Amino acid sequence: MKLSRVSGRVYANCDGETGGNVGVVVLDDSVLVVDAQYPGSARRFREAIPRVTEKPLSHLLLTHVHGDHVFGNMVFEDLEIVSHRRLWEKMEKSLENEWAPGRLEKMLETYRWDAPERWWLFEGLRIVVPTTTFTERWEMDDVEFIHTGGHTDCSSIVYVPQDRILFAGDLLFVGRFPWAGDSTADPDAWIGAFQRILEMDVEKIVPGHGPLCDLGEVERQLRWMKEVRWIMRGLIEDGVSEDEALSYGYPELYTTDRSEWQKRSWARWYRHWRG
Repeated sequence: MKLSRVSGRVYANCDGETGGNVGVVVLDDSVLVVDAQYPGSARRFREAIPRVTEKPLSHLLLTHVHGDHVFGNMVFEDLEIVSHRRLWEKMEKSLENEWAPGRLEKMLETYRWDAPERWWLFEGLRIVVPTTTFTERWEMDDVEFIHTGGHTDCSSIVYVPQDRILFAGDLLFVGRFPWAGDSTADPDAWIGAFQRILEMDVEKIVPGHGPLCDLGEVERQLRWMKEVRWIMRGLIEDGVSEDEALSYGYPELYTTDRSEWQKRSWARWYRHWRG
């Protein structure tokens, strides 16, 4: 894995081959790591960090709970792992359910047979939960870790104001339709998060998926999301069923070959606005 320079002290990998984008922020005395991907890619990520800085790693910041961002936590278990409180709660609950002993192994066995070429990413997975949580914001030096919600109810962004850099997590999918089918996805909070970001002094954004972008991409996606909200709310007010609403011709943000992905996202938004 290669880490590319985003600013004087911020580096990221956005190639998208092994999960969500990841990065590091180099502080005066230590290094903050942003997201962890999967165990296999997290090992390559950690091996790449000494090639851009010799400073010790101190904290891993998790932007949300999805596996392509947190399954690699075990590789950074020696760090302080920081997340929103709800992320920790979700992981603890999952350890009693889908990640419980026996169930986790069954899930991994499914991965092994369904996608053997990607098995190296998951092999040896062990769930490691955050050690530090926050509810609104967490700060270290000049770095701000801010809860927004939207993509999930635990979604948070990492802002480096001195460098004018933002890690947006999965609030931003660049070049592909955004995954909005999480059971806690909140399109109104998502819109609010975009509006909040547009008020920040940001030059470059590391999205959760896709290449680096700027505030122009946020403006574009905000306009699209507001238009979808206006249309879908109108359909709901007119008594249109969920099935009918899902087949409506909404404005296109990005073309997608993941029709089921898009359908599940529309369904979540429909249910959110229907109440």
